[in-house]
Amino acid sequence: MTKPADPIEVYAKLKARIDENKFPIEPIYFELANKIFPGDKEIMPRIMARLANAEQARIVAALPDPGLPAGSGKTMEVSDAFAAGLGMDKAVVTKHIRELFEKGMLFPTKKGPNMARTFLQLHDAALGNPAYDSSLGRIYYDLWGFIEGPMNKPAPKDLRADHTSEFRVVPRWPSIKDVPGVQPFEDARAILKSRDLIALMRCVCKASHTDRWCGIPDESCITLDRTAQYNLDRKTGRKISADEAISIIERYDKFATVHLTVNQREVTQLLCNCHYCCCLAIKFAEKSRFISEVDAEKCKGCMVCVERCQFQANSMKKYDGIEGEKAFSDPEVCRGCGSCVITCKSGARTMKLVRPLEHVPEALSIY
Repeated sequence: MTKPADPIEVYAKLKARIDENKFPIEPIYFELANKIFPGDKEIMPRIMARLANAEQARIVAALPDPGLPAGSGKTMEVSDAFAAGLGMDKAVVTKHIRELFEKGMLFPTKKGPNMARTFLQLHDAALGNPAYDSSLGRIYYDLWGFIEGPMNKPAPKDLRADHTSEFRVVPRWPSIKDVPGVQPFEDARAILKSRDLIALMRCVCKASHTDRWCGIPDESCITLDRTAQYNLDRKTGRKISADEAISIIERYDKFATVHLTVNQREVTQLLCNCHYCCCLAIKFAEKSRFISEVDAEKCKGCMVCVERCQFQANSMKKYDGIEGEKAFSDPEVCRGCGSCVITCKSGARTMKLVRPLEHVPEALSIY
C-alpha cells in the first residue's frame, strides 16, 4: 500500500476537475437521471450524458418496448414497431442497445431492454467496462466518485449498526481455519470451489476513484455464476478457475483489504476485495460472526494491526502488569475481517466465533 492521502484534499481536487469540465445538458438527460437519482440536477444528468449520445438517450427514454410479444423471456431485442416509432432503422437501434448494454446502462428484462432499476445497479454495471474508458473520459469516473464524497477511513460512528446491511464481511480464511464452527459461507476457498462459473473483472469502486492510494490491483472483483455470465456477455470480465480465484485472494492478503459479499448464506454473486479509499460499501458492511482478540503478553507493540484495520477497531492501550502499550481490539467495532490476525508477526492475534448462525440471513436481494 502506498502512503495514505488526505481524503479532503483528494476530494477537493476531484471537485475542481468536475467544475472545470462542465458542459451543457439536454433536458432528456434530466429525465433519465430522475429515474435513478431523483432530485439531482447536477451530477447524475452529466453521467447520463456521458453514457448515452442524443440518439441513444431517445431510445432509453422510450423503453420499455410496448410492441414486444409477451413471453419473449429476458431479451435485448426490440420490435420493428419500436424502431419505427423512433424514426430509426432497427439495425441502428439494435447497435445502440448493444453498446448501452456493454456500458451497463441497459439490462435484458422480460419486457426487453430496460434501464437499471436502482442507483446501485447502475453504479455496479456502468463502471466496469475498460473498453469505454477512452470515450467516457476521466470526468465520467470523477462524477461517480464525487457522489460518494471524501473517502475517509470510517470511524466507529460512521459504521452502520442499526439494521442488516446489503453486504457482509467474509473473514480471511487463514485467520479462521482453526476456529471450530466455521461455516462454508465463511470460507472463501469453499465459496469459490462451490460455484459453476467465475469471472474476474475490474472493481467498479476502484474505477470511480481515480486518485485512490491503496495500491490494490484494478482486477479485484470476483463475480460468480449468473453475475459472472453477465460480465462475460458484456466483455467486462474474464473467466478464471476456482484455483486461480483462490490464488488471487491469497495474493491480496498483503494488502489491507476486506472481503465483502452479499449478505446471505449462499454466495452466488461476488466476492470483492475492498479498501476504504475506494469502496463506500465498507461503511455499510455487516460484521462477520467473528471478532479479533489479542494476547497482550505476546504483542510486540508494532502497531501494524492498527494501521491495517479498515474500521478503526484496533488501538494501543496499557494492560495491568504488562510493560508498555499493547494492541487492543474493540469487540463492538471489530467487523471480524481477519486482516490484522494474518499479519500479526508475533502471533498475538486470534479470531473468536461470537455470533450465532442466524446472524447471516438465508437470502437477500441487493437489486
